[in-house]
Amino acid sequence: MRHFMLWALLSAAALPGAAMAQPERMPPTLVEAWLAWQEERQADGQPPFDWAYSVALRERDAAEWQGRRARLLSEMTGLEQILRAAGRPDLADTLGHWSTRLEGLPALPARSADQALDLPALAGDLRANPAMSEIRLLGTCRPPAWIEAWTLTGVSRQPWRPGLTVAEAVDAWPDEARRGLDRVTVIGPNGTTQALGTAAWNRDDLPLAPGARLVTPLPSPGPGQTLEADLIHRELVAFLASRLPGDDCTLWQNHP
Repeated sequence: MRHFMLWALLSAAALPGAAMAQPERMPPTLVEAWLAWQEERQADGQPPFDWAYSVALRERDAAEWQGRRARLLSEMTGLEQILRAAGRPDLADTLGHWSTRLEGLPALPARSADQALDLPALAGDLRANPAMSEIRLLGTCRPPAWIEAWTLTGVSRQPWRPGLTVAEAVDAWPDEARRGLDRVTVIGPNGTTQALGTAAWNRDDLPLAPGARLVTPLPSPGPGQTLEADLIHRELVAFLASRLPGDDCTLWQNHP
């Protein structure tokens, strides 16, 4: 049996509940890495990977998230100051809440929002199998017991239950978070994103998986500021789609 010391845990965890591991010898490709790790898990009596909660991060994506996160925080801070000066404390408070939460989310560890990196997808197209020199980390998380909502009243987590839908989650928000709301972006634990209608005239509904995130758009703050609000929404969704799909994760780090 091949043995790569996959579960040699390092003392420094990258986020609460996430253990970093590094093998003594790295397999040459991502497919071989997934197979080797799965072999170790089976030998240790652990269940197979849940691919909806298993991630990989490309080196090129790791390199860009530090800058994108910093720019997003800068955009939020700048628009918050403009809105306070313009007498819109409600939207300024929203951006303040979002910025505070974002500051607690480091750029790394992250995931490439790319399902083509999981083993089932790669098995169907081995020509797309990347070399491990292109991969920063891979990992797997336990499905969490929450969904997360980024609304006009801040950031909160709601308990997940089987059958929970987008409409039920939104209906549980306070009135201030739902006032004027007609759409929400749903980010699945696998990094996919989808905009859904939430008003009576355009309501669509889907079941939510544990670890899903819902993001409401910022309403137009005023003349000349719609582009900034749209940019913040777009970049925030992209950043959250790159987050790990749970809090209790084991990450196999290729490059320290």
